[in-house]
Amino acid sequence: MSAERGEESTTAFNGEQPSFQSKHRLDPRPDSPLRPPKVPRVEEDPADEEGEGEMKAKKVQSMNPKPGIQRYLVAVEYIGTRFAGSQQQPNQRTVMGVLQEAFQKFVGQPVSIFCSSRTDAGVHALSNVCHVDVERTSKRKPGEVLQPHEPSIVKRAINHFLQKEGDVTVVDVRSVPSDFHARYKAQERTYYYRMLSGPASLSTFERDRAWHVPEELNLQAMQGACKVLIGKHDFSSFRAAGCQRLPTDLPKHSASGKHTSAL
Repeated sequence: MSAERGEESTTAFNGEQPSFQSKHRLDPRPDSPLRPPKVPRVEEDPADEEGEGEMKAKKVQSMNPKPGIQRYLVAVEYIGTRFAGSQQQPNQRTVMGVLQEAFQKFVGQPVSIFCSSRTDAGVHALSNVCHVDVERTSKRKPGEVLQPHEPSIVKRAINHFLQKEGDVTVVDVRSVPSDFHARYKAQERTYYYRMLSGPASLSTFERDRAWHVPEELNLQAMQGACKVLIGKHDFSSFRAAGCQRLPTDLPKHSASGKHTSAL
């Protein structure tokens, strides 16, 4: 099956960082197990007009020791059909290139974005998580550093600049400590490979979203084959030549299949 038929979703970080479980908004309840216990939550203050806005700004600033610079965790979803992958490449339309352009329009200066997962050309993502450092400066007083933006403002602004793209959206933004790294803090990644079986032609809405197999599939045999993937395995032969990263015996927690007929 070609890579363009896959959909990728980055889901979990270690206990001190946010966990993105779906393409939509996270559970907002304070006692939700999905909420990270050690990432400060910026509360909405009802009396903002009486000066509490400044207090909220100080809470955001406390996430980074450098005044005015804030690291944000950004979760994005995208349709990979028109992208040459997520990693930035010269003269190619990439997810990182589009995001960095949107951030530059927002803050008025170049930024560097780091993703938890690299996806190939044509691969979609339900929630690929990145981090970016943003310095907020005054547009009326050049050189003056201001308090960092609220995450909700960052999300709204970036999605505004992404509107014309039509195939990438920011689904969540959070303030994180300056030592957080989207790639190296990731604890788990989930990948979906969709195959639709049946003699009928693939629906127009499923093109570039699934691999169509005209024959009926033996789901029981496929599920049995998936069991060999579960456990701890040596993946050193799958990495690039010269890569020295350890460990190479990473665990795969689950692998399963669900049957859907193409209608």
